Amino acid sequence: MAIQWPLVLFSLMAGAAGAVLAFSGLSSLIGGCATTRRRAVCTALVLLVAGGLCSVAHLASPLNAISAVTNLLSFSGISIELMLLAANFIVGVVYLILTRERVNGGVQVVAVLAIVFGIAIGFFCGHGYIIDAQPTWNSETLPFAYAGTSLALGGFIYALIASMAPKPSLSEDADQTEKALKLPWAVLVASALGATGIAAYLLFLGLDAASAQGALFWGGAVACGIVGTLACAVINLVPAAAKGAMPIAIAGIVCAAAGGIAVRMLMWVCASGYIDLFSLGIPSVIMNL
Repeated sequence: MAIQWPLVLFSLMAGAAGAVLAFSGLSSLIGGCATTRRRAVCTALVLLVAGGLCSVAHLASPLNAISAVTNLLSFSGISIELMLLAANFIVGVVYLILTRERVNGGVQVVAVLAIVFGIAIGFFCGHGYIIDAQPTWNSETLPFAYAGTSLALGGFIYALIASMAPKPSLSEDADQTEKALKLPWAVLVASALGATGIAAYLLFLGLDAASAQGALFWGGAVACGIVGTLACAVINLVPAAAKGAMPIAIAGIVCAAAGGIAVRMLMWVCASGYIDLFSLGIPSVIMNL
C-alpha cells in the first residue's frame, strides 16, 4: 500500500507536540526551569498547527475537515484525533496565559492535563488504524509504537530547548538546578518506551516481513529508532555530557525522528494491498460520518 505521507507527518508532529507538552507538565510539577517550559509550550503549539495542516492536506478537500469537526461525537478515529489536537492546543494556550498571570494553582492543574492529553494524542494517532481488515495493523502494539516514538522525539526536543535556556543565576532558586537533573532520566524513560514500542510492533509484523524492507528496517527502525535513541539517552546521563547537551539532543532528535518515520512507513508498506482505503475510499465513509 502506498505510504500516506501527510498522515505520517501528522501523527509524528502531533504526537511529538503532545510529548513536549507532557514534559512541560512534568517540569512544572517538579519545579523545573520556567523559561524552558514556556519555550517548550510555544514549540508544541507550532508543531500542533503544522501537524493539523498535514492532516487537512490529506483529505480530498479542505471542506472535509469541516465535516469531521461537525461530527466529533461520532468518536471515529479522526474525531478522537481532532478532539485531542484541540485539547492539547487549548491546554498549551491556557498554560501560557496562567503563567503570565502567575496563577500558580491553576498552572498545576493544567500541568496534569498536559501530561494526560500529551501522551494520549500520540497513542490515539496510532489507535485509529486498528481495523480487522488490515491484519498488519490489527494490534495494540501499533498505537504503543506511535506513542513511544512520539515520547522519545518529544523528550529530545524538550532536552534541546532546555540546553538553550539561560543558566540560573545565584539569586534564583538553588534547587532548580537539582530538579533539572531529572530531565535526562525522563528522556531515557521516553527513549526506552520508544525503543520497546518499535520492537514490539516489529515482532508483531514478523522479523521476516519487516527485515525484507532492508534499510527501512535495519537503518531506520533498528539503528536509529532503537539503538540510536537509547545511545543518545544513555550518553546524556553522563555528568560530563552536560557540556555537550545540545549536540546530544540534536542527535537524539534525528534518531528519534528517523525511527518514528520508519515505523510509520513500515506500517504502510507491510499493509495488505487489496484495498487502498485512504486513496480510493469515500471520505465520508473513512471519517464514519
